[in-house]
Amino acid sequence: MATEQRTTIDGPTLHGLFKAGARCLEANADAINALNVFPVPDGDTGINMLLTMQASLSSPDLDAQRDVAGVSRVIAHSAMLGARGNSGVILSQFLKGFAAGLNEVAEGDGAAMSKALAGAASAGYQAVGKPVEGTMLSVMREAAEAVDGADEEPHVVLRTALDAAVQALARTPQQLPVLAEAGVVDAGGQGVVAILAGIVAELEGVEPELTITAPVGAATGTIVSQAFLEHAEGEEFGYCTQFVILGEHLDLERMRIEMEAIAESTVVVGDERIVRVHAHAEDPGRLLSLGAGVGILDQINIQNMDLQHTEFRERHTRVEETANVAVIAVARGAGLERIFRELGAAVVVRGGQTMNPSAAELVDAVANANAHHVVILPNNSNVVLTAQQAADLSDRDCSVVASRSMPQGIAALLAFNPEADAEANVASMTVALTSVMSGEVTTAVRSTSIDGVPVSEGHPIALLDDKLVCASEHVSDALLALVQAAEPDDGTLVTLYRGESRGENDADADAGALRTAHPGIEVEVVDGGQPHYHYLVSVE
Repeated sequence: MATEQRTTIDGPTLHGLFKAGARCLEANADAINALNVFPVPDGDTGINMLLTMQASLSSPDLDAQRDVAGVSRVIAHSAMLGARGNSGVILSQFLKGFAAGLNEVAEGDGAAMSKALAGAASAGYQAVGKPVEGTMLSVMREAAEAVDGADEEPHVVLRTALDAAVQALARTPQQLPVLAEAGVVDAGGQGVVAILAGIVAELEGVEPELTITAPVGAATGTIVSQAFLEHAEGEEFGYCTQFVILGEHLDLERMRIEMEAIAESTVVVGDERIVRVHAHAEDPGRLLSLGAGVGILDQINIQNMDLQHTEFRERHTRVEETANVAVIAVARGAGLERIFRELGAAVVVRGGQTMNPSAAELVDAVANANAHHVVILPNNSNVVLTAQQAADLSDRDCSVVASRSMPQGIAALLAFNPEADAEANVASMTVALTSVMSGEVTTAVRSTSIDGVPVSEGHPIALLDDKLVCASEHVSDALLALVQAAEPDDGTLVTLYRGESRGENDADADAGALRTAHPGIEVEVVDGGQPHYHYLVSVE
């Protein structure tokens, strides 16, 4: 039921409207993420915008603000400090411009809302070195232009702005060919629409109406056109570099000009005391040096976009010819994902311990494998039942080879023969599961006692085929105990899949200690990159 409409909006009401916008954004963040299919994701747009909105509402000073000028000013300042990613930084600039439009306003009428939206759009364009139409910038601009000079009640002005934003969003593929190739609208623009939809629904006393159509297969990585991928090959990537500069009397415009001269996709926003920088550069050091020359650096975040692009291409390319039998594997960790792809997995679904994929994700992966029969390797005891359910739900012929660990999955994939039929492959892959013993060295998350072995929270523990064999104070000692428990014979191959927490030098030292303790065994170290587990261990 619609509420009685206000002729003006006061500070607490504006605060509530922004909260409603954040709630709508949160409810649709995953769908917005799925739209972001550019070769360099540069973070998840929906999540980055949501985190920025949440940061904007986090200040304890907000509740004390009674006028719209104070509320919008606090929100803008908090957003700038908490902005995440390119989309989040631009959103923070929208909020800064919105606040500037409400400067010294106690209660805002429709004309004030119109002026605030115009300020938001203008600030967004000013912040971006090379504005691109078909993005969140043009969506906000067209929303503001639709209400330019309006003097209706606030809810009418904001509803008109929302309708214009929806129409602008629908046009983004026409403005940006790469969106048309991918079959999506702009993710950042969709985020802007989500925020406005939440605000308007709150004013009208109804539930937000928002429909986001994600591309088919988005749950596991959208399969996009070859033309889109070829377009991406010509892009320059380098490093996505983000940081904050803290100082006094900072010259924002000068920094913007200097950084645009050495980087691409530059967004430089802030004021005389705080400046936030987002840019793409081949040498991030030059950007950091510029910043360090005028103030103190904080919140430094550098990502290699070349690696992101490589991963994107691998995840979004599907073999056109339908295979007889294909394998999909669940894996987590850049190294392990790469291993499964190199060994012949048609699709790798990201997941594992603490991040189990859903049945729907696996069903999508089966469809993307493009084969008459698909074999699923769950590679985790907590994913086996999900894989079996996905096989039942899929409209393709599926089998599950119930690998309960990454080493088992690798052994099974080594036994896969693409020339053999499904029945023969399932049989040979299932037998291969028994050819390895699987171990893991991780950290205890709580203190307990298992099979008479006391375990202290935060200490390394070792498990062999799901049985606790050691609790120790050192990772190296736990690994030695694990291999000792496996009772390796001469000629046994021990493969250590090194996790993200274990350095290369430490792993080499651990491998050397194993060779000393068991002179007859072979030890290999492989970069698995998995979180939470110092080592995953294969003994065969």
